[in-house]
Amino acid sequence: MSNTTQNNKYREVAIELGGCRGCQGCIDLNPGVFEWDEALDMPCVRRSKVTEDEVRDIMNTCPEGCIVFVDEPGEATDS
Repeated sequence: MSNTTQNNKYREVAIELGGCRGCQGCIDLNPGVFEWDEALDMPCVRRSKVTEDEVRDIMNTCPEGCIVFVDEPGEATDS
């Protein structure tokens, strides 16, 4: 067995809306994970259980750094 499955473990992702400026980059890069909430006029998480590989690009490119994991690396998560 190899360690290449490390980034395929599911993690819980969230958007820290306090710093979000609503650029919608998260939605553009990951429409299966993020969507626009019309009532809040802000992005929201559509599917919170994701792999690190799924959201790595937006976590690295979000201008305000709002895309975060709410669980600690290596922590066991329940499905």
